[in-house]
Amino acid sequence: MIKNRFQRGAAMMEVLIAMLIIAFGVLGFVGLQAQTALSQVEGYQRSQALLLINDISARMSLNRVSAAAYVGNNIGTTDPGDCTTPTTRAGKDLCEWSLLIQGAAEVRGTAKLGAMTGARGCITSPAANQYLISIAWQGVQATGAPANTCGQGAYSNENMRRTVTTVVQIATLAS
Repeated sequence: MIKNRFQRGAAMMEVLIAMLIIAFGVLGFVGLQAQTALSQVEGYQRSQALLLINDISARMSLNRVSAAAYVGNNIGTTDPGDCTTPTTRAGKDLCEWSLLIQGAAEVRGTAKLGAMTGARGCITSPAANQYLISIAWQGVQATGAPANTCGQGAYSNENMRRTVTTVVQIATLAS
């Protein structure tokens, strides 16, 4: 009988400890789900940026004679207006690409949702017939600052800036 008197409440303590362990497990799972959601957003934004890079790369390759007319910074930060008015093929391509960078491919009401947050495009020519195409946008989690200078200083924190780049080499064709 003495033994039972000292063991009263032991089952309740075991239940409380089990509930505590389960609570920590559930909190860990919720944290994992939150990280997964952030990673999915980052992955979606990166894939959108790569599609936009491929789009302008193809446009430049098709209009190789006027490839130098594509060079510019902060493309997509302002509304280009009506894309039927540019007189050159490069002007029309840049106007349409600017709309795509702003997210015009997917619209809900008046909001453009089809691209990255605060995206901008940069096209530079580091060498003759060579073009570096970059897209920068604001990520959702801080990481390291990218080496590419597209969009540098345009976001709240350099560790939030994301960039993707590609190089387009335009061949000089002889007659």
